[in-house]
Amino acid sequence: MANPVTRGVSKLTQFSGRDTRGEFWPYAGAVFALMMLVGALAGGVVMSQIIGDMAPYATASQIAPTASYDPDVLEVVEAPPTATPPMPDMEPLFMVQGVMAILAISLLAAAVTRRLHDRNLPGWVGLAPVPFVLFGIAGFAMMFRDISGSGMPNFGLFGLLAINNLLYLVALISLIVLLALKGTPGANRYGAAKAASQEPRPVEDWSRSS
Repeated sequence: MANPVTRGVSKLTQFSGRDTRGEFWPYAGAVFALMMLVGALAGGVVMSQIIGDMAPYATASQIAPTASYDPDVLEVVEAPPTATPPMPDMEPLFMVQGVMAILAISLLAAAVTRRLHDRNLPGWVGLAPVPFVLFGIAGFAMMFRDISGSGMPNFGLFGLLAINNLLYLVALISLIVLLALKGTPGANRYGAAKAASQEPRPVEDWSRSS
């Protein structure tokens, strides 16, 4: 069987046909690892910029204690901060999250569709978590703008985001379960079944061969 990672890359735009679990999961794992690497690098760059923007305030607002002399009492008075703390600009971080979400969807869309076809399900089922991801990114950006402008969070939006995150987890877990199940035996409306050799070998088979 061809390398499932290179095979997945070569079929980025092929939404027809069926993929077994052995063809899908190594490629999906490689995409997940790539997203973690890109996210760590991009997030590090963005956070370093935010920390750099906060540095002048941290320097200007250093506590400068003053002491008054008394033979019996040493009174220390802390000077108040000399600058107003700036609100960090989180827009680049939300942009990075949006770009990563779009990239992950683009890399996985065809593979998820073919894996669902192997379960005799339409590809649009794989879109179930997507609206919740996009609303979560947009919603958190809106809530942060409210905090930046008024100093108070929008509690109504906060509640919606909490519900959205819960629904996202339900949709994502349900999709993962569907993708992990074995394909339908024989031909279905999306094509013929792959050979049994293309499915992952059960654990007991590995133990017998060893």
